[in-house]
Parts: sequence; structure tokens; C-alpha cells
Amino acid sequence: MGCLVLKGSNFVQIVEERQGFKISRPEEIAYRMGFIDAARLEQLAGPLKNSGYGEYLLGLLKQG
Repeated sequence: MGCLVLKGSNFVQIVEERQGFKISRPEEIAYRMGFIDAARLEQLAGPLKNSGYGEYLLGLLKQG
């Protein structure tokens, strides 16, 4: 089972790198679909700001 998880993780990483976008980021999807606003996205990203994911979410706000 562990090998399948690693293969899945590697697959997602490769696709993200090659396509230039992230796969299945719930906060991003909610923001882009209008379910949450910029203030809520910033609130959700705040506790994660020291991680790559948190930086990514905060970067969405800078893109506009």
C-alpha cells in the first residue's frame, strides 16, 4: 500500500510541475468558484503561511 501512495504522490508532483498548476486544492477551488472571498482565503492560509502550501494560497491573493 505504501508504494502505491508514493507512486500517486510522485504522479501528482510530476503533473503539477509539467502543467504549471496545482491539483485538488480545496481552498483555491472555493476561492475561484466564489464560495469564499479573499478575506476568508487569507484567514485559511494564515496558519499555513510557513509552508509551501500556505505560501501558494497567499500567492493567489497577490494574483488578484
